Amino acid sequence: MDKQRANAFMLKLVGDVATTLAATLVLVGDRLGLFRAMAGSGALSPAELAGRAGIAERYAEEWLAVMAGAGYVEHEAGRFRLPDEHAQFLVDPASEYCLTGLFAGLPSMAAMVPKLTEAFRSGGGIGFEDFGAELPEALAAMNRSVYEQRLVRSWLPMVPGVVERLQAGGRALDVGCGAGVIPIALARAFPAATVAGIDPDVRSIALARAAADAAGVQLQFDAVGIDAMAAAPGWDFVSTFDVVHDLPDPLAALQRIRAGLAPGGTYLMVEPKVADALDDNLGNPFARMLYGISCLHCVPQSLALGGPGLGACWGEQRARALAERAGFRRFERLDIRSPAMAFYALG
Repeated sequence: MDKQRANAFMLKLVGDVATTLAATLVLVGDRLGLFRAMAGSGALSPAELAGRAGIAERYAEEWLAVMAGAGYVEHEAGRFRLPDEHAQFLVDPASEYCLTGLFAGLPSMAAMVPKLTEAFRSGGGIGFEDFGAELPEALAAMNRSVYEQRLVRSWLPMVPGVVERLQAGGRALDVGCGAGVIPIALARAFPAATVAGIDPDVRSIALARAAADAAGVQLQFDAVGIDAMAAAPGWDFVSTFDVVHDLPDPLAALQRIRAGLAPGGTYLMVEPKVADALDDNLGNPFARMLYGISCLHCVPQSLALGGPGLGACWGEQRARALAERAGFRRFERLDIRSPAMAFYALG
C-alpha cells in the first residue's frame, strides 16, 4: 500500500466533510445577512459582526472561524474581512453574479438520504412532493437572479425571431415553470404578448401566482403536466429551463411541444452545459455539482414518475438525438456565454 497516497486520500475525505459543513453554514450566514453585514466594512471582530448583524457574539466567532477555514473570508490578528471579489457572489440576491441561491436546496436534498438509500436498493424514485415544501422556492432561488438579469436583455435576442414575435403580441409558454421566474420576466418585458406557464406541482404554481400578483403582471399559470399543454392556436415561443431531463417521458414531451408550435415558432431548450463524456466533466466544478444534484434530485424524481432518469448531465449529443426523434428539423446550439447552461433553439 502507498502510505502517502492513503494519507492524501484521508485528508481529502476530511476536507470534503469540512466543505459540506461549511456549505451548510453559508446558508445560515446568508439567511442572517452576515455576508451583507461584512461587505465593504473592512476587517471586523466577532463582536463587531455580532453588533452589525444582531446575532450572539459566540456564534459570530465560531461562524467566522468556519468561513475563514473554508476560504470565504480572510483572517488576521483576530479580525475578519470579506474581500470585494468574494462579496459579489455572496451579498446581493438580485445580482446575476450572486451564487448563494445554490445553497438553498441543500437541506431538502440532504433530508432525502433515508429515502434515497432505499431507492438505490429498489430502483424506485422519490416524488417531487416528498422533497418538502421549501424545495420549489429553493430551486427558483438557484437561478432567479441570472434569469431576471439575462433572459430578456441577453438571451432572447440570440433566439431568431422571438423578440419580434413577442413584441407584436405573440404567444409564449414556459413548460415546467416552477415558481414562475421565466414567465414573469417575459410578461414584464412583452406586455402585448400572451404569456403562460405550466407545472404539475401545485405548490410551485401557487408561488408563481403570488409572484405574478406582486409583480403586477397578467399571465396564466396552470398546475398541469405537459400532456395537458394546449396545442391551439399555437405558440410562437415555448421554453423549458432545466426541465427535460426530469420528465417522465422526454420524447413525448418534445413531440407535444413541436405539435404546439405555431408556424415559424421556436422552442428554446435550456439544459445543463456539460460534455457528453464523463471523463471530460470530472475537472469541471459546475459539472461535478450537477452530478450531485442529479443523483440527489433529478434522477430519483424522474424515476418516481416512471421516467428514464436521464440525469442533469445527459449532454448535447443525446439532446440532439432526442430532438430528431421528436421530429424537429432544426437543432441549433446558440452562442450564448454561460458557465453552466447550454441553449438550444429547435424548430
